[in-house]
Amino acid sequence: MNIHEYQAKRIFKKFGINIPNGIIAYTPNEARDVALQISETGPWVVKAQIHAGSRDDGKFSDKRAGRKGGVRVSKTIDEVYTNADDMLENMLVTNQTDSKGRLVSRVYVEEFIKSAKKFYVSLAIDWVLANVILIVSPIIDNEDVGALTDIPNNFFKLNIGTEREIRTTQAKEILDFMGVNSDAKEMKSFINRLLKVFYAYDATMIEINPIGIAKDGEIWALDAKICFDRNSLYRHPDITKMADESEVSERELIALKNGFQYKELNSGIGIIVNGDGLAINTINEAQNIGLDTACFLNLKGGVDRDKIATSIKLIMTNPKVDGIFINILGGFLRCNLIADGILNVADDLGLNIPLVVRFEGTNKDEATEILYKSKLPLLIAEDTFTGLNMLKRAIEEEI
Repeated sequence: MNIHEYQAKRIFKKFGINIPNGIIAYTPNEARDVALQISETGPWVVKAQIHAGSRDDGKFSDKRAGRKGGVRVSKTIDEVYTNADDMLENMLVTNQTDSKGRLVSRVYVEEFIKSAKKFYVSLAIDWVLANVILIVSPIIDNEDVGALTDIPNNFFKLNIGTEREIRTTQAKEILDFMGVNSDAKEMKSFINRLLKVFYAYDATMIEINPIGIAKDGEIWALDAKICFDRNSLYRHPDITKMADESEVSERELIALKNGFQYKELNSGIGIIVNGDGLAINTINEAQNIGLDTACFLNLKGGVDRDKIATSIKLIMTNPKVDGIFINILGGFLRCNLIADGILNVADDLGLNIPLVVRFEGTNKDEATEILYKSKLPLLIAEDTFTGLNMLKRAIEEEI
């Protein structure tokens, strides 16, 4: 789950992390008023609030907004008004949105902090090592940690492991990489406060692009992004309240309300599984035989026939999906429930794209018999590899 920058900064402030003074605004008049509350003379920064990075380099679809991005320094109060007016109720397109962009319904107005140096900093989970890692880099344009792997000499990676704090020696390593002659205690305190946020809220990533280091060595979070593990949200009702449904697609919202994990990728096949490991394995095997994944849906425990039918409809009605692979390892989730869900969808919508099903586990035989007796135009596979190849051939025949 993602939240807006201004919400993440409020969390940072609770943990003693330096952030610029800022106030959210929903109209140009509000933006002007809150700017004067922050400072009588400025300058100020007006920031579009959407769940996507690279706002600074983004472009608005409405030409009246000009070619400036979604993060603008405003030297006068009139500029604050104009910039907010340009952004609000306009679509901002960045390299992390689709071609339509995201609607800007609010802007964040904050004081401008002058920095001697700026850097990208993030905390994330290394899923292979099952450790927390810290990444530091010079400012990057696309806010994509993955892009840094192509330039290994241009970023610093620290494996923090399962420790809740970094040591002074590690803080010095970070400063040495930055080329900053500053007090290591300040850097140590900053990173350790970020770690407290990370663990306190079950975050999967914290990203600041950039942090600013002032001449006096003080460190500021000039940006803020926190991603939370959805599986832990029951422990954080305060975070759940921060969800912005306008930032979530209709399909993602339906999946969320039904307790599914749903993710849209590009175009290709739609995958329905029950388990994170099975999802990763299925997507990887599909890629190995040349099948791209348009979306995947991970069913959770406690689903019934109606919810299963809903999940299949989500995939089937996605225009980017050209075939569906349902890959189920039955345990608590019985295979026959999946089969009944398929029948329900077929009655409502029919089966207009290739569908391959693979069952294993609880009530496999019963589920298989249900589908055979239905005489629906679908295929049943014995394993993941066979099923994906069957789906690939079926899609090619459709073309």
